[in-house]
Amino acid sequence: MAIFGQSVVLILVSIVFMLLASSSIGHKLTDVEIKQLCSKTNYLEGCYKLLKSDPRTGNVDARGLAEVSVALASKKANKIHSLLNSLVSATHNSRLRNIYKLCSSNYNDVVRDLKVIKNYLHSSAYKNIPVQVKDAAEEIKQCKKAFGVEPSDHVQIKKKMLEFELVLSIVDVTSDNLNKK
Repeated sequence: MAIFGQSVVLILVSIVFMLLASSSIGHKLTDVEIKQLCSKTNYLEGCYKLLKSDPRTGNVDARGLAEVSVALASKKANKIHSLLNSLVSATHNSRLRNIYKLCSSNYNDVVRDLKVIKNYLHSSAYKNIPVQVKDAAEEIKQCKKAFGVEPSDHVQIKKKMLEFELVLSIVDVTSDNLNKK
């Protein structure tokens, strides 16, 4: 009988532990929780609008939201990287070509950083994500610095970089949220 009692206690403790573990990451996020996370960025409305525009956001937990934000950031980074590569080929101005090459290389590194972040999410190595986010942000900062005060015909690419910074800030906030769980 004592063995039966110990087994029941062990099973109950296991169930409680699983419930506690899944409640921190496993529950579906509400609109209020998503807005609360977005309020930690400098772009509350843009963050919320972007996340809610993705159909995957409708039924995700905290980890799922981080995965969605990484997917959105990856998509945007890849588009910018492709644009920069096409500009490298299209320009005859050697100074601009060098800037485009530098930024293309930076965005290549950003794409790599986002792949690493995705792997960290899948392995639950959340504490390692902030370093990758910081690295990606530094790559973008270097690219913006290279553009400096170039003529207004680069407004399009500067705008895309600004949009990417928004998405990267969402990755930062959603992954930081996992570290607090």
